[in-house]
Amino acid sequence: MGSNVTPTTQPRFWQTAPELPPEVFEAWRKSNRAISPVAIIATVDSDGTPRTAPFGSLQAVTPRLLRLCSWRDHDTYANLYRDGRVSVALISPDVSVSVQGRARVVRDHMHHDEQFAALEIDVEEVKNDMVYRIVIESGIEISAKEKYQPWYDAAMAELEDMD
Repeated sequence: MGSNVTPTTQPRFWQTAPELPPEVFEAWRKSNRAISPVAIIATVDSDGTPRTAPFGSLQAVTPRLLRLCSWRDHDTYANLYRDGRVSVALISPDVSVSVQGRARVVRDHMHHDEQFAALEIDVEEVKNDMVYRIVIESGIEISAKEKYQPWYDAAMAELEDMD
C-alpha cells in the first residue's frame, strides 16, 4: 500500500482524509429534504457488542460535520448518547467510504416529534473504501411510504433549519 494521499492529488483512489472530499460531501449533501442514500451507522453497545443500523436522515452539513435524527428508543441513539464514538459507511455510485467521528446530541427532543433527537457527528477521518477494480453502480436508497412523507419532510426540514 502506498502512503496516504489527499483527495485533491488522486480523486478516486486516495486513502484517508481529515474531512469529506467533494464527491463524498455531494453524495451526502441532501437537497429538497431527500432521505437517500442510506448511511450505515456503527456503534458499540454497553457490553462491547458492535451494532449497525441504516439511516436515511444523515446529511452532510459541512465537510467536517454530519447531522441525523434518531428515534430516542433506538439502540443507535442509546449508544451514541452513552459513547459518542461512531463509524459511518456510505456506499453509492462510485463512492464507498467509512467515516470515523464523535457524535453528540444537539437537540434531545426534536420540535416536530419529541420521540426523536437530532445528533451531529464531527468528522475525524474519512477512509476511502473504493477498490480500483470495481465500479459501484448503485447504492442503497430508501423512500418514505406515502402516508409518512409529511413526517420525513418535517424531520429533514428541522435538520436543515438547524444551520
